[in-house]
Amino acid sequence: MELLQKSSLLVVKLYFFDLEVTISSDSHEFVDLFTKMYRRFRKNEFPSLAKSQIEFSLITHPDNPFGKPVLMCNDEIWPLNNSKLLEGFTYECVLMSIITRIKSHLLIHAGVVSFNNHGVLIVADGGHGKTTLVLTLLKRGFRFLSDEMAALGRHDHLVYPFPRSLRIRKDTLSLVGFSDKNISGDEWLDKLLLDIDKIQTGSVGTKTSIDYILFLHDQNGVTQNNEQDLTIFVDQMHDGVLRIIKNMKGVKNVRINTNSEFPVIRLCSDKANKVLSEIEAVCAEHKVLVLDVLKGTERQPLFDGNPTLHPIPVSQAAVELLGNYQGSYKSKILQEEFKGSSVRLFMELSNIIAQAKCYHLTVGPLQEMADLVCTKICS
Repeated sequence: MELLQKSSLLVVKLYFFDLEVTISSDSHEFVDLFTKMYRRFRKNEFPSLAKSQIEFSLITHPDNPFGKPVLMCNDEIWPLNNSKLLEGFTYECVLMSIITRIKSHLLIHAGVVSFNNHGVLIVADGGHGKTTLVLTLLKRGFRFLSDEMAALGRHDHLVYPFPRSLRIRKDTLSLVGFSDKNISGDEWLDKLLLDIDKIQTGSVGTKTSIDYILFLHDQNGVTQNNEQDLTIFVDQMHDGVLRIIKNMKGVKNVRINTNSEFPVIRLCSDKANKVLSEIEAVCAEHKVLVLDVLKGTERQPLFDGNPTLHPIPVSQAAVELLGNYQGSYKSKILQEEFKGSSVRLFMELSNIIAQAKCYHLTVGPLQEMADLVCTKICS
């Protein structure tokens, strides 16, 4: 990692597969956050890959031409109207800009572990126990590749480590069974930042084949239609933008809550990904920042059922993985290589996971889920 002081700015350089990232800021806290989250990305682990480059600059002091804090990414500029956006939004904005520019790998929102060179993807929405299951399997002898991002190699069809620091609740370690260790870490947004070595030394695995894909599935949360709820957090909302959203094809039940710290738009649609891309484009045109997006309801599983594994076809697994693709419609792969065709992306994804055994894993008590996984994979 290159960490340099340039005038009043601190600069850090990180490497994400085929992308070289430079981050500078007058906020030492912001640069320090990235060095802690991505300390394992300090070296160029893929020197044979031709690198594209991206530069970010966060200026927090209002003494600049915009008169307010501003985040710059190459030629893009995002003025920040609220100082509270400096923490969570700027980090997520930088991360998403990085993800959309990686071309050597397809990035999927999933945890990844391996056992005896068998790679296992664990796919789930937030609150379904993905990270806790990853850590539980780690305690049972599995190797760690990621708790959040599955990096699928486009040329060799292997899954690669994406070992950024974990962000976990303070009670997660005791829940999993690591309470016998004196583990401490930095806190950010009410969660602990921990490198995996602080939890279990030497547990990071290497690239491996994609042999199993498990979709954590809440049986009590099954719906009978294809509509999906969207919750969109924005920094501000205008009547004109809201009117456009309400008139979009396929959008239903639009509600807005302006009583919270930031406006919240809730709606449902049977084409959630397409609608979301349209809403983000409209917001960008009207200088409205999309701070966060939640898909599905806020209801979380009760974990009181009987864990079961149900085999599903690879084609169905590819469809579900496509819904967890992290590049979104802004992906350079999707826009530049596939000319916006999600069908071509689906075909490539299907080819990458063609040899995997795919299952729905009905969620239940944590140790029982781990027992079921171990029985299937370790036997």
